[in-house]
Order: sequence, then structure tokens, then C-alpha cells
Amino acid sequence: MRRDLTARERRGAALIALALTLWAAWWLLVQSWFLGPLTGIETQADSLREQQQRYAGVLQQRDALQQQLQQARRDPASRSSLLPGTDPSGVAADLMQRGLDLVKAHAEQGPGCQVTQRMPITPEQNSAEPYRQVKVSLTLECAMEPLTGLLHDLEYAQPFLFVDHLSIRRQTSAPASGGAGRLQVNLLLRGYLQPAAGKEPEA
Repeated sequence: MRRDLTARERRGAALIALALTLWAAWWLLVQSWFLGPLTGIETQADSLREQQQRYAGVLQQRDALQQQLQQARRDPASRSSLLPGTDPSGVAADLMQRGLDLVKAHAEQGPGCQVTQRMPITPEQNSAEPYRQVKVSLTLECAMEPLTGLLHDLEYAQPFLFVDHLSIRRQTSAPASGGAGRLQVNLLLRGYLQPAAGKEPEA
């Protein structure tokens, strides 16, 4: 049989119910309607301030960067960082051959590395970009050791090449335990053509 609550217990239960009611009212009327949106606005303002400071720092470096760019353009050695040739199709073929040569240079390291597929990519050219792009997709079967050497060569050799996409997957035929052997690797390489004569991009 349930016993009746004592006067002290009833006062305690009433105080607990009152506290819960006040907390719910605070959350509904103040926290969710006012403090929550204000916190979001403050976070956005902090993000905008950080962006403004970053862009202001970049603008302060504009003159120095333009001077460095002009010096690099006047330096004949700087042209070695761009792909030779003016025809994108011909340059893409040369770039594929360059990729093959780089892979062959590491073909005997560890379990080895070889190109299984190669394909030129025709990127959409933005008229605002000063240099035309050339892209090549390479599919490799490559172990980790030669792949590391290949990526090192791509990063430091000239002409400069950029890896837009790198996908590394364990082959389905690899054993469940032990080393992975050769991995299936897909590389998307990007390079830039030298400007045509009389069409040197402006700063």
C-alpha cells in the first residue's frame, strides 16, 4: 500500500518540479531564441575577422610578389619549370612519355612498378588563367617503395608537375595477410604550357 508523502517530501518534490519548469522556460525562451542565434552570429563574425586579417596580409605582400613574378619571368631559367611546346595535344603526349620514363626509373625497386593505363585529359581552359593546363591520368601497379620515389621525383624535378588526384588501393588479388605487394594507384598529373611568343601573361 502506497504511503502518503510527508510535508517535507511534498516540498522537495515541488521545488524539483519548479526548478525543472524554470530550466525548461529558460531554455525555450532565452537559450533557443536569443543566446543560440547570438552565439552563431558571434562565431560567424570571428570567422569573417580571421578571413579579413588573412586577406589583408596577402594584400600587403602584393607588391613584393609582383616584383618576384616579374624577376622570374625575366629569368630564362624559370622557363624550365613550364612544359615545352605550345600544342596541348603534343605536350600531353610528351607528358605521358615523361610519366612513363619516371616510372621506369623506379621499376626495379622493391616489388616493382609499371604503368597499366595512360590517358590525356583535356581540362576546361579559363580565360582568366595566365597559363594553359595539360593533364594526364596514369594508372599504375606499384609497390610502396617505388611509388615513394616516383612522388619525390614529381615534386622536385623540372618542369614542375602537380598531383591533382592520388588514389591508392590494395589489389583484390593481394593476400589477406602479409605485405600488400603492388598497389593499384591512379595519378592525375597537371602541368603548365609556356606562353606563346608575344603572349606573355601580365601581372
